[in-house]
Amino acid sequence: MIRERDIRFIFNAVRQGNCASIVGLSNMGKSALLREICAPAVQAELLGDERDNWLFAYVDCNLMPELSEQALHEITLRSIITALRNSGASDALIEQLDKSYHQVVQPATPIRSPLAFDHALRLVCEESGRHLAILFDEFDDPFEKLSGRIFLNLRAMKDRFKDDLVYVTATERPLAQIGQSADASEFIELFDTREHWIGFLSRDDAIALAREFTAGAAVSEADVAFIVDQAGGHAGLLEATAEVWHRIAGGVPEDAKQGAFTLLRQALDDQPSIRAECAKLWAQLSEAEQTALIAHTGGAPAAAEALDALRARGLLAPNDAPSGALVGEIWRAFIYRQGLAREDLHRGVTVDVDSGEVYVDGRKIEPLTELEYKLLLLLYGRLNKIVDKYTIVTNVWGETYLDAVDDARIEKLVSRLRSKLEPNVEEPRYLITLRGRGYKLVG
Repeated sequence: MIRERDIRFIFNAVRQGNCASIVGLSNMGKSALLREICAPAVQAELLGDERDNWLFAYVDCNLMPELSEQALHEITLRSIITALRNSGASDALIEQLDKSYHQVVQPATPIRSPLAFDHALRLVCEESGRHLAILFDEFDDPFEKLSGRIFLNLRAMKDRFKDDLVYVTATERPLAQIGQSADASEFIELFDTREHWIGFLSRDDAIALAREFTAGAAVSEADVAFIVDQAGGHAGLLEATAEVWHRIAGGVPEDAKQGAFTLLRQALDDQPSIRAECAKLWAQLSEAEQTALIAHTGGAPAAAEALDALRARGLLAPNDAPSGALVGEIWRAFIYRQGLAREDLHRGVTVDVDSGEVYVDGRKIEPLTELEYKLLLLLYGRLNKIVDKYTIVTNVWGETYLDAVDDARIEKLVSRLRSKLEPNVEEPRYLITLRGRGYKLVG
């Protein structure tokens, strides 16, 4: 059973009549987790004799035809009816729910749609003889963009039916960061202390998932190990890597396997779907978390608070459990490239003309005097171009000082500025002197 710990968390919550919020970044496997909960074999193992007392309805909010209250009611009720049919519910109950469904979809008046939905939930909770667990997948957009009134109504239903009705949500951000209205806050209270982050899979789970993605092909232990080593515990990267493996290394004889792996590794670097997967994951991290990952991956000290946040979200292995979250080579290489990109971005001299602050290689330098700053702005405005002494005097001191400022005074000002800009004034990299011609600031 993949993600057994996460599955048990959800079952433990719903068996006690509690709602649960599942949170995980892009393509971590939240949808697969909720669908697994609906699998009869999983329910039989974890619920035992209580299985027949429960009805799990999986609701894929991505299938909503539009972002509206009616659309959420429609897809939720349709999912409940499907779950009841699959569980062998009575024809009489299904018929009553079908009538409510049609009133939700084609109400005689707008108010009839939410009333029909409420009536349908009452029928299920009071007449089906089962506890109802509604699993809302891809819940981010509906919860953020729909009126809080619909979620206040869901909260009222939970208060009414108590343990007979529970909700499980799957989102990329915590509910409290998505829904900001007072009505949404009432709904969020249902999940108090039962927010559960899922991150990278463990190695054993990653191997099991890689085998699922390569099912039906002639796959060796070396093939599976290679896929897992590259993709790590990210479900989306595992699937994308397995797809590339099928095209390049699937069915390759053992004596040609290493050559195929070399080609496969090169193809993974150029695969648009894999680059997009990494970029999407990266964009969901805060600036502090990105910086910490770059430092941590490169073996440098990183902010402890940011690392702790990454571990709490399952993106780094806990210090006391090195076999936990599995980080693959694809993700490591992406982080490394992000670090190089930042170095390139920050390399050189940068002037923030709004604040007057000056940065060298991404590091803020000590404040400049007025003359030093005027000189730097002049050189910065003509980056990589030679600026002669006449231009320096007229722009820094003013034309009235043409006869008063000699070469020694200019060189002294340049020397002071250089001492603040250059890591090594004996071997200047940015503020260059060109004898007999002037000075140049190199970008």
